[in-house]
Order: sequence, then structure tokens, then C-alpha cells
Amino acid sequence: MPDLERRSVDGGNPIKRMRRYSKVAIFSCLVNLVLVVTKYYLGEASGSLALKADAIHSFADVISSVTIFLGIIIANRKTKIFPEGLYKVENLVALFSSFFIFYAAYEIASQALWETSPLEIEHVAQVTSGIIFIIVATALFSRYELRIGLEVGSPSLVADAKHVSTDILASTVILFGILATYLGYPIDRYVALLVAVLVAHIGVQILIEAVKVLLDATLDYPTLDGIRKILENRDDVKEILSIGGRNSGRFKFVEISLTTDLKLLSEAHEHTSQIEEEILDLNPNIDKILIHYEPEHKAIEYIAAPLDVADGDSPDQKSGLSEHFGETPYFAIIERSSSLKTVSIKSYQKNTFKDLERKKGVKAAEMLAELEVDEVRTPITLEGKGSGYALEALQIRIVTTPAKTLEDLLTELTQELH
Repeated sequence: MPDLERRSVDGGNPIKRMRRYSKVAIFSCLVNLVLVVTKYYLGEASGSLALKADAIHSFADVISSVTIFLGIIIANRKTKIFPEGLYKVENLVALFSSFFIFYAAYEIASQALWETSPLEIEHVAQVTSGIIFIIVATALFSRYELRIGLEVGSPSLVADAKHVSTDILASTVILFGILATYLGYPIDRYVALLVAVLVAHIGVQILIEAVKVLLDATLDYPTLDGIRKILENRDDVKEILSIGGRNSGRFKFVEISLTTDLKLLSEAHEHTSQIEEEILDLNPNIDKILIHYEPEHKAIEYIAAPLDVADGDSPDQKSGLSEHFGETPYFAIIERSSSLKTVSIKSYQKNTFKDLERKKGVKAAEMLAELEVDEVRTPITLEGKGSGYALEALQIRIVTTPAKTLEDLLTELTQELH
């Protein structure tokens, strides 16, 4: 049975969804810009090295947010060269964002280690109020951005939200360091180093996630396990051979290989649509699902052979094999048991489509599929013919045989079992 594929639509109106997270990205740029100005002003007013260093960190955030916004816009473009879209641009942007974060960590650490002059903290009350404002504003925006990023499945927004969330802890530690330094415990320099470590840590996390997607790492376990449970609960899925996939930007691509006893294409399409709907309900950010069917392995198989029988005669083992698949008057249906090592004639099936003007071979193939035939043996190849295409689509094997009569074919099939 051929591979069946379906593309999902980014739930709801995709244009509205794109505008939604584009606005969040722009908002992120503005918030980070306000944080840069506020932290730099407070650092100058207080003389805190940690606050000045954190202002450098937030400036890197501004550059990162701008890059993320551009990545979101570009990722939704489709061209002739990239017909599937530039989804991975978002992950590439996240990768570049990690480099900005590493640079910020380096700047913070270098100032903390190389600055030797003693620190004096001034305007403590004003600076304390300013840092509390920064903590509250950062917490509110981080939660908002993370919620939107998870809803639309944007890795760059999620990465930025996690990054911004580190500012909460960093600002808290900086506030503690400023108060301690003001009280005579000069730990502001060490706080700056701690900020550098926190910044570098989130950079490593973003870098790893971006590289995993860019190198086509497999989907996360919860997604794969959820798909497996859906398939296991379906009676028409006989065996799950493999489940895989990859991320591309905020979208996921899934590939499934399974065995089924379905024969008709109409049944296969209905079966596929049902599976896809269940999977998309589980994860709407799946962009493409590719399902590959393989026939179920059977202990007993049925083999059909077209017979050359004259009008008015009845078929028997002495009947010759016909070279005209669609026009044959009868098909011999042979039962072959691999466990019992036996071959026998199950029945003779009359071909009621032999007198049709068109598609007689296709109709005959569909009839054999309804009879659960697994293989057709013919004295000539059916390659390039309508009946051949139909049999392949219905996952019925086509085997050419040198046998001249049904009796010869039975001997051939018996020998293959031994």
C-alpha cells in the first residue's frame, strides 16, 4: 500500500497566529530596551558593577529579540527553492541568540575579574526601588511570552522567555549584592560573576536545543509516546514497525510505518484520516504526517492465477494460465500454508468484469483484493499496465511464473515451501 501523506494547518487562522507572536517579539524588543536603559541608569547612579554588567546582558537581549522577530517573519515564507517553508530559520536564530548570550556572559565576567578599584554603592533607596520594578516587570513579561510561545509552538519565543526569566534571579541576586556592599560586605563583584554563570547556562541550553533541531534530532519522547498509544488503541493497526519524526522550527514532522490488513485504497485513506485527526488533536503543531503501510505477515496466504478456459468449459488443474489478466474468465484462488507446508485450491472465481470496455483489469484487481488475495501469479509481466498499477496500489504482489498450467503452478508453489 503506498505512503499516504497529509499536511496539517497551523490551528485556527495561521495569519492571525503569525501576527500574534510577531507582536510578542516586537514587545520583547521594547521590554528589553527599557531594561537596558533602566539598568544602565541604576548602575551609573549606584556604582554597582553587577548592574552595569547586567545592562550589557540586557543589551544582548535587545539584539537577540530583534533577531528572533526577523526569524519569525522569514520562517513563514515559502519559495520555489524552499517550498516546505523556512521553518528552521527560527532554530537558526535561536542558535545565533546563544552566541549573543555567551558574549554577554564574557563581558560580565571580564569586568568582574579585571576591575580592581573598590566599589561604593550610592542612592541605595532609589536603586532598590528600581530593581524591584525590574523584577516585577520581567516576571510578568516572561510568563506572558512563554505562554504565547508554547501556544504557537515557537522555539525562538520560548527560548527568549526562558532567557528573560533568568533576569528575575539575576536581579534578585544583584539587589542582595548591592545591599550587602552598602553595608560593608563588598560582594558586588562576585555577584557579577554569578550573573555571568547564569547567563552562560541559559545560553548553553538554547544552543543545545537549536543544534538538536538543526541536525534533525528525533522528536521528544512525550510526542512519540502519545502517537504510539493512539496507534495501539486501533484495531486496524496490526503492528507498529516504527515511529519517528523531527522538529523544524515550531512545527513537527512525523513518519509512521505499520502493518495492516486493509486492502482497498478507499479504506486506507479513511483509516489514514482517522489516525491523522487523532494525532493532530494531540499535537496541533504537527505540519506533516507520513504513514507507510506494509502488508500483514500471514501464516496462510492466498494466491490468484488467471486461467485460460474456453467458453462453456469448467476450470480444473489442467487449465492453462492466461496471458490476459483482465479478460480471463476465471481466477484460481490457491491457499498456501507456510506452517503446514501445504498448497491447495480454495476456489475458482469467475471474472464478471472480463467483457467491460474499460478498466476490466482494475476491476478484477479490486475483486481479488476483496477476496483477500495476497499475490497474483501470471505467465507475463503486468508492468506498465492498468491492472499492474492497481495490484501494486492494493498491495497485492505480482510474480511472473514459467508455469504453463495450473497443475504446474501448484507444483512450483509446493517446491517453494521446501
